[in-house]
Amino acid sequence: MDKPFTKYDISAAGCILTGGQSRRMGTDKALMELNGKTLLTIAIERFKGFPEILISAAASEHYAFTGLRVVPDERPGIGPLGGFISVLRAAESDIVCFMPVDAPLVPAEILHLLAGACSGKDAAVPMYKGSVEPMMACLSKASLPVLERMAAEGNYKVADAFILLDTSYVTLESPEMLQKFGEPSAYLINVNDKVSFEKLGSADTGAPF
Repeated sequence: MDKPFTKYDISAAGCILTGGQSRRMGTDKALMELNGKTLLTIAIERFKGFPEILISAAASEHYAFTGLRVVPDERPGIGPLGGFISVLRAAESDIVCFMPVDAPLVPAEILHLLAGACSGKDAAVPMYKGSVEPMMACLSKASLPVLERMAAEGNYKVADAFILLDTSYVTLESPEMLQKFGEPSAYLINVNDKVSFEKLGSADTGAPF
């Protein structure tokens, strides 16, 4: 992406993907604490400045204590694609930026950057080592027909959607991105089990801005 860095006026919703049943973690990872904050709280803070924040979860009563709108998965059993479809349908905003709750080190400014990159497009998604990072994508409601067709055809791989959409790709290894955010592998860590969670014990979870 060739645009210089700027703080975009956010006109998109933010959505936290809380994932499945946390089997590998053995407990609800969204409520596990890292440096005194739950992963869910950290994710909510990442979307500061977004006019609408949603939580994608298995059921509407999950995380209702946050006061945020919880969107249940209308199509359980098809993975994140079902959550993407449900949230895009439910959102008031035309664009929704997604992030997984188990990626607490992603800089908030990258989410702002993706929201700006999605303006006028069907989608915006980060690229790292030649592959997309689909769980950090921004999607517009215009992408719904493609996502719904994929679901109907039994293709539940979200990453496959971007080649079918008018997508803006944001390369995390560009010189500008590296200078501003550092090596992507340092912040793209997913906390999927207790071992990976313990390794993040000393991590800086403070959001930019």
